[in-house]
Amino acid sequence: MTVYKREVNVIEYSTEWAGRKISFETWKLAPQSDSSVRFQYGDNVILNTVCMSKDPNLDSDFLPLLIDFRESYSAAGRIAWAVYRRREWKPSESAILYCRMADRALRPMFPKWLVNDVVISLTPMALDHEIELDVMTIIWSSVAIMAAWIPFDGPVWAVQLGYKDGEFIVNPTKQQIEEWILNLLVAWKRGSINMIECGSKEIPEDLLKEAFVLAQKEIDKSCDIQLEFLKKLEIPTPQVYYNKPSQIIEDEIAKIITPDRLDAMTWHTKVPFNTMFADYERECVEKLKEYIDDPENEEYTENRVKMAFFDYVKHFIRERTLETGIRIDGRTPLDIRPLYCEVDNLPRVHGCGLFRRWDTQVENTVTLGWPTDYLVYDDMENDNVSQKYFHHYNFPPFSTWEAKWTRWQNRREIGHGKLAEKALMPVMPTSLEFPYSVRAVSECLSSGWSTSMGSVCSSCLALMDAWVPIKKPVAGIAMWLMTYNTDRDNITKHLVLNDLQWVEDFTWDMDFKVAGTVDGVTAIQLDTKLKWLTMEIVHETITRAIQWYKEIMWVMLEAMPEPRKQVKEFAPKIKVFQINPDKVKEVIGKWWEVINKIIEQCDNIKIDFEDDGTCYLTHSDQAMIEKCEQIIRDIALDLEVWQTYEANISRIEDYWLFVDLPKWKKWLCHISDIWQKITDWLSKHFQIWQTMTVVIKEIDNMWRIKVKRKM
Repeated sequence: MTVYKREVNVIEYSTEWAGRKISFETWKLAPQSDSSVRFQYGDNVILNTVCMSKDPNLDSDFLPLLIDFRESYSAAGRIAWAVYRRREWKPSESAILYCRMADRALRPMFPKWLVNDVVISLTPMALDHEIELDVMTIIWSSVAIMAAWIPFDGPVWAVQLGYKDGEFIVNPTKQQIEEWILNLLVAWKRGSINMIECGSKEIPEDLLKEAFVLAQKEIDKSCDIQLEFLKKLEIPTPQVYYNKPSQIIEDEIAKIITPDRLDAMTWHTKVPFNTMFADYERECVEKLKEYIDDPENEEYTENRVKMAFFDYVKHFIRERTLETGIRIDGRTPLDIRPLYCEVDNLPRVHGCGLFRRWDTQVENTVTLGWPTDYLVYDDMENDNVSQKYFHHYNFPPFSTWEAKWTRWQNRREIGHGKLAEKALMPVMPTSLEFPYSVRAVSECLSSGWSTSMGSVCSSCLALMDAWVPIKKPVAGIAMWLMTYNTDRDNITKHLVLNDLQWVEDFTWDMDFKVAGTVDGVTAIQLDTKLKWLTMEIVHETITRAIQWYKEIMWVMLEAMPEPRKQVKEFAPKIKVFQINPDKVKEVIGKWWEVINKIIEQCDNIKIDFEDDGTCYLTHSDQAMIEKCEQIIRDIALDLEVWQTYEANISRIEDYWLFVDLPKWKKWLCHISDIWQKITDWLSKHFQIWQTMTVVIKEIDNMWRIKVKRKM
């Protein structure tokens, strides 16, 4: 029998980028996918595959794009998860956020009306634990899409910038990101921008704008790396499908919904607008029913009629706003909806804050926990990394007038929670300043849009209400964009708007969220529906956002000008102090005998120690904390011969007195050391709990102590 060796025609390309080698390799792994590219950057290796459906749902009204980041603990050199599982399970928060960022950067680059299912799978095969994977997720997904020859206006490149002490660095390491004041991730085509994710420590406006310019220059020269690799490939063009309403349907919609009926939709808030929109949509479907039901008339489907109606209303709102400067609810581009702030409106919770911007309502509650109640990140890249402040965001269906049941948190909820957390993290106190673990939860009670920035504002109020000594208050605002643009998204006219409401959601081309303090920006998130967003628009939006989130902040400070001076009644109290690390064993005792006795005497107080001797005492009763602190300090005290103490007599025998000394033990005073002539029983001369001044006479090598009375 003859065994043949198969030759694989591997196509490779490698170059240098930001001080590390980057390489692309295809047609070797996963050969049945539409494209399969093995990427390596430094020692990070990821296999990226793309598959596009050949039989899509032709009546779909959106692009079914799915980005799937499949974690691999073997790539990280770890055997993880619980002992009864020991395999990868549901995606971690990190993996979900990578997918969200890649989706936000890539989705605008696909053709409008494309309905083929596109699934991008990223499988890490080796990790060096030095570089964040979010940049690589975007770059490599872009290459894999183009290698599959799917219609895509790429290439898209991403870059991460760090800044500290007057120096910018491209693609900093994880350690550098933790130490520096800026962590900016930007995704771009050449000459334009379409996604921003930023966390910073109050970075000034001028420095932020400089970072955007530097990132654009880096991306402009890096896009050629993808193109050089793609030149080597010869791939057949796949068959793609579009679901675009025809001009005939659009003309019929215009006959049914006349301009005067469109005008009637203006000056309404979300609920009445929704009702009118649904009535008009239903009317269009009913009046075109005979065309929809005609099997020979393929142009008409119910979904295409609804899509055409949606675009018709969108065009009306956009044109009206751009031409007149008056928005659908009567506001100007600069106006913010009426604000309302309130704190301390819930009993027993440790801190709460309500932030309302007209239809948008977010109630935030803050819970203070023990020092050990921190959140632990244990995923492919993080091995038991703890975090003492964390923020969660909930968006139930009733907040958008939907009759659905509440499910587990989705990607959007995780992403918005992380954004609010990122905005407030730079102003949180250190563990020494505030030893509590802090959990903030934003409940979106009503959504009139921009609940993520409402979460930032309500969280800030709730933290101050809970006595968390934040360094400065933080506020946030969402900025929006309406444009006239050509088929290739070249912008001919634009208008930046403050505080978009839900009714205007038809029209937005950019969702630009900015949060910060009076001294600088702490978080940014940008999504766009456009393929092109100029630097001029980015800079204009940043300037406007900083100006107006400060206006929102003044309203917040009227409700809560500064953090409370103490925790509320039902919040735990914590005392932090330090003892000699060598004495911790004495406080714990053999088989935890000593510390368990302390906990029992102090009403089940919670005691935690760190390796450096820092002690955390947590209890609802401040008196118990002070009692426990004194006991621990007594035990940890260094006793020396000839030291004098006021001791209580705790036990009386025939020839011995037992007295209480520091170290929380009973020590002996013999009758011969009392310094008075006693010929009968000691109990006739002394009483239990009588105070007596004693001097340490002797300490043997087993820590047995003898004392004598000091006259």
